[in-house]
Amino acid sequence: MPDVRGDLERAVRTALDELGCGPEVEAVVGPSARPEFGDWSTPASMRAARTLRRNPAQIAGELRDRLAAMDVPWVREWTTTDRYVNARLEDATWVPAVIAEALGRDPGTPLPAPRGHTVLAGTTLVEHTNINTNKAAHIGHLRNACLGDTVARVLRRTGHRVEVNDYIDDTGVQVADVVVGVRELGLQPREGEPFDQFCSRAYVEVSRRYDTEPELVERRRATLRAIEEGDNEVAVFAKQLASQVVDAHLATMARFDIGYDLLTWESDILELGFWRHAFDQLRAAGAIVLVESGKLAGCWVMPWDEGGEGDEADEERDAKVLVKSDGVATYTAKDIAYQLWKFGLLGLDFHYRPWHPEQPGSPATTTADGGDGVLDGVSFGHAARVVNVIDARQAYLQRVVRDALDRLGHHTEAENSIHLAYEVVALTPAAARELGVEVADGGPTVVALSGRKGIEVRADDLLDLAIAKLRDKARDEHTARALAAAAVRYYLLKFSLTQIIAFDFDEALRVTGDTGVYLQYAHARAAGILRKTAGDDDGPITVPAELLPVERALLHRIDAYPWEAAESAASLAPVVLAVYAFTLASAFSDFYEHTPPIVREEDPQLRRFRRALTAATRATLGDALRTLGMAALDEV
Repeated sequence: MPDVRGDLERAVRTALDELGCGPEVEAVVGPSARPEFGDWSTPASMRAARTLRRNPAQIAGELRDRLAAMDVPWVREWTTTDRYVNARLEDATWVPAVIAEALGRDPGTPLPAPRGHTVLAGTTLVEHTNINTNKAAHIGHLRNACLGDTVARVLRRTGHRVEVNDYIDDTGVQVADVVVGVRELGLQPREGEPFDQFCSRAYVEVSRRYDTEPELVERRRATLRAIEEGDNEVAVFAKQLASQVVDAHLATMARFDIGYDLLTWESDILELGFWRHAFDQLRAAGAIVLVESGKLAGCWVMPWDEGGEGDEADEERDAKVLVKSDGVATYTAKDIAYQLWKFGLLGLDFHYRPWHPEQPGSPATTTADGGDGVLDGVSFGHAARVVNVIDARQAYLQRVVRDALDRLGHHTEAENSIHLAYEVVALTPAAARELGVEVADGGPTVVALSGRKGIEVRADDLLDLAIAKLRDKARDEHTARALAAAAVRYYLLKFSLTQIIAFDFDEALRVTGDTGVYLQYAHARAAGILRKTAGDDDGPITVPAELLPVERALLHRIDAYPWEAAESAASLAPVVLAVYAFTLASAFSDFYEHTPPIVREEDPQLRRFRRALTAATRATLGDALRTLGMAALDEV
């Protein structure tokens, strides 16, 4: 791998050390903002000036001279521009190395780690999706799943060992609501209505009737108690209902090429005594106490540290309640037990079996029972790092989970408990109106989704709409589905985690600009050029004496791929790779539009070089697309 950036950073570090600069002066190297000055540049002289108390332009000259005296791979010359030191690369060696690396990349072999990046020892467990089993998957769930799936893909591509879990909440209040709707109110699916969509409708109907029929609230409480106690008719019914909904969720996510290694069921956590075991550990460590007076009397809580978070809102302080006065464990309590299991700290384990043994690629699932069909010798959990993909509204509860591990003495595991928080998906007023939601003129700029009120964009409906809109732009139905899935997925990945997505149908499904379809078109364009020049000689390339600016820019983008992938993995930020893929596709479009058509090029050496550059682009963009979970299409 031509690790140009790493080689340059090492050289700058050596030169700084020779000048007497310590580690406080970083050897920062980046692509030059002015290509005419060089390929790379460093502002190290300005940083060194504060330490050496000398003129930065003078230091830049000394750095240049010291660097020029070194044998630095890939570098033809060092120059200065004011206070910057610039490196101009030796194209005759650098360019063939970049192209060879791209064309020789094996999808089954992890990308090499650039300088400064390491591969974590042990397993990273990524938990994502986690849809309550009372509804169909909507756009908010899909953002969670796309983020988690892409984080897992990026980590695997960069050499990390990964396990992906989907936590099935099948014992909560929302499941009880649907059970009440079916068992108590006799709600039934309409003809042809998918079961998960029926459950969404039932949930809305039951929630509405709680306001007018308060006696239903007691039925909900009784239903919830029966589900959590288990081993009764209501619990069995709830598990069967949840299983049908999970099948629908898995089918929805499969349409976006999202899969899982293990389905973990909350009911199994309860039945196998995970929380009771965790509770005993917390109590023995003095991490939780029984409240004897006040509004929390009878509750087991995790007390605040002295001088801690007393300024938290009441509802947040109350969230540290782990067991309510009626003996029911809170969501947070079960999450603590689950987090201990993930790290192999609980002292208990599930049984496992295939979810659907007859289906290739079916995930494993937890079970509370041994017996026939149980997987022998499998091991899940025991992670070195846990990444929980959960929206930012749950940040406080995730801190509680992490705090519990710390109070139990598991300080390293607490440090390696990562909440990958993201902001929610809302609707633009136009999108809300398209769904039949009344939005007043001059009202809010975004409309919040609400499953209880039935304000949502179902993931399946969104994909179906995308397919319908892209069908006339695709060569066949298979291509339309691949384009549509990529359009939606890329739209949900291209925003930073801290941005609220105001979802808009037209923006999500555009086929030009910063969109998934644009990336796929760029890949298909490169593949088309290679098909049209398939009879050309693929022998050694000759680098032109002077690269065109668009050729140099494209080569730099190809060269940057391992760095960008490593940075995306290190920061657990899919947006880094999404932005990179767009800049690569844009650089290829500039190259395509500002050079003569390769198929008409009469100079055989130039034709061979540009064909090789196109092939390297296709290979790199295809690798990036697959890592983002998008199809790399050769034809559209």
